[in-house]
Amino acid sequence: MTSPGKVVKLILPLAAFALFMGKAQAETVKVADGVYAILGTGGEISRDNGGRTANVAFIVGSRGIAVVDTGASYRQGEEIIAAVANISSLPIVVAILTHPGQEAVFGAAAFRARGISVLAHRSSAELIVSRCEMCLQNLRSVLGENFMAETRVVTPDRLIDASQMLASIGRPLRLIAPAWSSAPGAIAVFDEATSTLITGSLVSIKRIPDMRDADVKGWLKALTELRALRCRYLIPGYGPIGTCAEVKDFMRYFTELENRVAALMRQGIGLAGLQSRCDLPEFAQWDQYGELHPQNANRTYLRIEKSHFQ
Repeated sequence: MTSPGKVVKLILPLAAFALFMGKAQAETVKVADGVYAILGTGGEISRDNGGRTANVAFIVGSRGIAVVDTGASYRQGEEIIAAVANISSLPIVVAILTHPGQEAVFGAAAFRARGISVLAHRSSAELIVSRCEMCLQNLRSVLGENFMAETRVVTPDRLIDASQMLASIGRPLRLIAPAWSSAPGAIAVFDEATSTLITGSLVSIKRIPDMRDADVKGWLKALTELRALRCRYLIPGYGPIGTCAEVKDFMRYFTELENRVAALMRQGIGLAGLQSRCDLPEFAQWDQYGELHPQNANRTYLRIEKSHFQ
């Protein structure tokens, strides 16, 4: 295994997946020219992985660097900044929060401490302000006060309301802001120079999606639009580096879940009996199947049930 911060050349998506699985220390992977990913461990946040479960990315331009997502703590934010410094001496000019999840937002304090602008969609920023203090308390209870030292909720100082181009690093990046999808204000970042798509919570590979904040119809529409980009490289929120072709597999989970829950409802299965009957063997090996799939099934049941009364 390589040491933290060392750059490993991306050979195949499966090679990246081998590095990704079961390793708490961060690996910096060169995905394309000027585009890097710091791979997370997957799984649930724990003291063993220090909250480093999700992927982080950064893009090096001619004038500076954009970091995409900041980790779950001030400490992880510092680690990301150090990993970037191992690659380039150019300044980080913006930290982009792709969604309001705890694994993306709490490292922002380390960037703000250096005067680095923090960008998010307005809807995402509103959700961060409204609920992240509670998320922070929960993280402190899991990871411990010492590990979470200096971590705080940062209100993004640069807001977007729609898709737009970002040119501040001297390399055009397209910020893709669909309607409410995986979460309010979830966005993706597309580097047109290398056809690399960084998806945050919008896409995971070989991981069950978390549907807690989702509008499923909007999410599927956004995924269709992302798939149409036909990106050469895809850096997902969780999982190995892939391509836009793998968005199809991610979308299939939603379809199969919907069909399975609807079929059980037609058989008269109630919410209490859903968990023992709503298995989807095709996805049983995906990360977080045991944790997130039952929750997704419950949410899907309640959504379908509600639609019958509208």
